[in-house]
Amino acid sequence: MWPLKKKAPAKRGAKQAQSLKRRRRLSLFIRGASLAVMGFGLITTLYLWKSGLAAQWMTETRDTVDREIAGAGFAVGEVRITGQKYTSLKQIRAALALYDGQSIVSLDLAEMLNRVEALPWVKAATITRVMPDVLTVAITEHEAAALWQDGGQFFLVDSRGQVITDQGLETFDKLPQVVGAGANEHLDSLLAMKAAFPDLFARVQSAIWVGNRRWDFSLDNGIRIKLPEKGPELAWQRLNAYDKDQKILTRKILAIDLRQHGKTIVRLTPQEAERRRMLTRTGKKEESI
Repeated sequence: MWPLKKKAPAKRGAKQAQSLKRRRRLSLFIRGASLAVMGFGLITTLYLWKSGLAAQWMTETRDTVDREIAGAGFAVGEVRITGQKYTSLKQIRAALALYDGQSIVSLDLAEMLNRVEALPWVKAATITRVMPDVLTVAITEHEAAALWQDGGQFFLVDSRGQVITDQGLETFDKLPQVVGAGANEHLDSLLAMKAAFPDLFARVQSAIWVGNRRWDFSLDNGIRIKLPEKGPELAWQRLNAYDKDQKILTRKILAIDLRQHGKTIVRLTPQEAERRRMLTRTGKKEESI
């Protein structure tokens, strides 16, 4: 009987090499499996997204959570609106776009605010949640300053010249009427003259923006006032003094030209000019203007 030969024990270096190979194969397997799982997940996600199933699932989940929150006492139960005068409640409600039983937590206040501030009369607004079920809407509206006529169309504008609306203008027929392209952008000097001498300005039927640089005023008696490009407020002050001292606006004149500093040019009506010529021929004296 032949004795069996035993294998010689592996050397230590060979064992380490085999172990390293096994670890490398295991690592490659794990990496490959991970990439496969990631690829499958990506493909599945793309499929769900393109098919709309993901969006549908997200919407359904959101709606379910929203209903649960609302059912717990956090549904919008009251909307308090303040500050509006020319903006109708119907317009504000439409902009808020609330639905019955909507959770107060799920409201997109920023989007709501954008819609409310897009309404014609709204200058600014604040929308606030008051837990658990109240929504407050505070409105600040534009202040109408003038009626602007441009190209045959009328607009209501604020003191900065921003167009508010072109509807319901008959309510504002007492406001100054400004005429011409760009007239709405130069209201500061006009409103300053109105504030300085309101009684005199009350006689202004329309203010015409001339040559994109200066104002002409048409008064209620047909007289046209030509104001300078620079310092129209001082010229307006001079006219106010003339009218108080000499009642110049009661005379039979067509226009008063104040464009030259320190100088006033008066244009008479044709009838008044002829009458004065006749007086001159006869040697009669007439009170100067």
